[in-house]
Amino acid sequence: MDNMHFKLRTTILAVVTLIFAWAIYPLTPQDFYETFRKTLNAANRQAGEELIVEARELQTNSPDKNPAVALLEVAEARQVKLNRLVEGAKGGDNSDVVAMIRKKASGSIRLGLDLNGGVEFVLDLVPDADFLAQFEHDGDKSDRAELEKRIEREFNHYRDQAIETLRKRLETQNIFESEISPFGSRSISLKAPIVSKDEKDKLQSIIQMSCKLRFRLVHPDNDRLVEEYRRDPANFMPPPGYMLLSSTEKIPDADTEVVNYYFVSRRAEMDGRDIVAAAAEKDSYGQLRISLSFNAAGAEQFGRITSENINRQLAIVLDGKLYCAPYIRAAIVDGNASISGSFSHEEAQNIADALTAGSFPFQIKINAVYDTAPSLGADNVRNGIWAGLLALALLTVFMCVYYRRAGVIAVLALALNVVLIMGAMAAFGATLTMPGIAGIILTLGMAVDANVLIFERIREELNRGRNLAAAIPLGYEKAFSAVLDGNVTTLLIGVILMYFGSGPVKGFAVSLSIGIASSMFTALFMTRLIFDYALRFRQWKTLKMCRFFSKPNYNFIKARRWAFPLSGTLLVLSVIVCLVKGSSMLGVDFTGGTMLSFNYAEEVPVKQLETSLQAANLEARIGYKANASMSDNRKVEFLIREIDLSGDQQATDIKSRVLEKLSRDFPQLQLSDGQESTVGGLVGWEMSKSALLSIVLAVVGMIIYVSLRFEFSYAIAGMIALAHDVLIALGIFLLMGRELSLPVVAALLTIIGYSINDTIVIFDRIREEVKLIPDKTYSEIINISINQTLSRTILTSVTTLLVVVVMFCFGGIAINDFVLVMMLGIVIGTFSSIFIASPIVSFWHRKIGMRVAREK
Repeated sequence: MDNMHFKLRTTILAVVTLIFAWAIYPLTPQDFYETFRKTLNAANRQAGEELIVEARELQTNSPDKNPAVALLEVAEARQVKLNRLVEGAKGGDNSDVVAMIRKKASGSIRLGLDLNGGVEFVLDLVPDADFLAQFEHDGDKSDRAELEKRIEREFNHYRDQAIETLRKRLETQNIFESEISPFGSRSISLKAPIVSKDEKDKLQSIIQMSCKLRFRLVHPDNDRLVEEYRRDPANFMPPPGYMLLSSTEKIPDADTEVVNYYFVSRRAEMDGRDIVAAAAEKDSYGQLRISLSFNAAGAEQFGRITSENINRQLAIVLDGKLYCAPYIRAAIVDGNASISGSFSHEEAQNIADALTAGSFPFQIKINAVYDTAPSLGADNVRNGIWAGLLALALLTVFMCVYYRRAGVIAVLALALNVVLIMGAMAAFGATLTMPGIAGIILTLGMAVDANVLIFERIREELNRGRNLAAAIPLGYEKAFSAVLDGNVTTLLIGVILMYFGSGPVKGFAVSLSIGIASSMFTALFMTRLIFDYALRFRQWKTLKMCRFFSKPNYNFIKARRWAFPLSGTLLVLSVIVCLVKGSSMLGVDFTGGTMLSFNYAEEVPVKQLETSLQAANLEARIGYKANASMSDNRKVEFLIREIDLSGDQQATDIKSRVLEKLSRDFPQLQLSDGQESTVGGLVGWEMSKSALLSIVLAVVGMIIYVSLRFEFSYAIAGMIALAHDVLIALGIFLLMGRELSLPVVAALLTIIGYSINDTIVIFDRIREEVKLIPDKTYSEIINISINQTLSRTILTSVTTLLVVVVMFCFGGIAINDFVLVMMLGIVIGTFSSIFIASPIVSFWHRKIGMRVAREK
């Protein structure tokens, strides 16, 4: 039985490793036509090759077409059914087959705007009739200037909603690391980490959907009207209040389509604002449809409309296109409806996602499309990657020296962690950014903690005189609760942030959750299996390890006499710093600023430009971009936070100052045709509300979990320690002259996860010792527990700090703020676990009495 269990665990490890390793392939996008060629079945290979030749010719004549569109157009023109040519395409139309090939050709991991660049859409928002209708009766009541101000206020409100709607639409495509901000007075800048023309075209179609859904009644005498229209279309006049729309219906099991005409009411009975969910699915006949669910108000309105118009047709019109006009046979009061029509599965899914994300009363016009270069520059990316590799190398050496053979096992677990994390990110379609790389490397540093917990427990059992064969299972058994509780509380943060957060917060949560899950698997499953192999085949007798402390016996509870005043002083100073700085502590991610755009002749590395502007007291986000359709339109952009230049005698405005400084330092740039515009922050009010809600829910979730696993006093102590760590780290960071940005927010969230993990380990030992040492006071038990876990606490902090310090020194400016906050958080979090959280638990139990504490 034991041998079977051993083989089963080995098989599970091998299968998991292969699955995630396979998910990483291919790392980079593949040629679309070559991928199509590989999917062709043997019987139709020649026909497929002919399509490829014609598609390439079409691209030559129309360079703006991407390979997927070219192949689709050629196949449609020749009336070729691609599902008969391609292996694995069991159904669907040509669009579905092309979407399948496009997915196979894409790289496994999308790189972010900072690492690989992407695309920028400058979107003009043109108010439509729905928006202007609310002001049509106010023209006579208000003077024109006041009316224009009101329209402007309302427009800005709706533009903010449009930004969040666009963000949600991108999130349905698993694009969380987009940058969307107001641009000028009537536009939006949308940047996404997408580089292939095929993906750009797909994203463009999703962006341009207004997703205005309208339910319109069809004329009761529609058949007669359509017959009259067909007899003399040129001279036919629709009845007053009605307009003519058409829909295309595919005939099942045939290659023909039928055009149906409907005279529908100009006045809509209902719109789609009350839709809460939409999904693409197949009906009982295998035909695609989009199912809709309304909220309570929508369900009531839809029920009234259907009950009052039984036996009439209700046209479903989306963005001016009629999809279907079913007969109302009975009142529909359950709040559900559906849209059927001729669309591919991908189109149906995109429409459903967009309907769920919401609509807005604008027509979106794409004013310009730019290919953007990596925002960090090649030098920053290279520095960050090399710093990460150096940090991991030092971590590997440290673990192997300190824990010897056990350290080698931990390093193998880290290697598998990398495979699992990258494979999971590929499977979830996550985007990899430079802060994401830093977060992954940091996750690996934190993953060492689980192994340290286990190894220290094994050491304790060996010190008690047990042999290695008995010490290893006992070590895993006793470390399990601490590993589980520490990781589950952090995972709880990740899950809540992933579900309720948006934008970078959600992207961070995905990476955090993946890292925690993989580190638990490798620490509890993989390393135990390797130890079993070593005991069975290598017959290890003992494990030699170094140690920081032999038998520490420090009075940490007594240290609260100076620790509490020190923390209180730092907290007060941090709050004062935040209040004094006010909105000035916010970076351009939150405040927006001035966007300067220049044409240039010769590219200069971003890092050199940043250094030059910093010397002039100008902090700027810099990026190169080129117009996607004009090879000679190359621009360099500078996003600069608004600053006061009133006392500066050298320049009258920011534009002049930047132009003068860079022209003097880098004449080869040859900056010209400068343009200046105002850009809003990347973090709008809706996104801020979402982030705050998710953080509050995460904290509440942690309180509930810790209260259930331990008791309420532990939860309160842990939350006080969290607030302590975040506020002090932020205060010191701001005092150093830094600004709050999105990477800094991600670092503060990481501190929350790190701090609670560190605190839970000590709480777990306190819980264990309360049962084992009944003759000690609670304060004495806490002191003993802190001393017993001191080696683990220091070792985990040292290994994680080792990674962070290396990345701070050599990682470059791109991740400098992120890593600085992490450095502060690790030091402060270690301090609070020992000197703040534990003494609070001791103080609490002194108040409620030892008997209650013992009974618990």
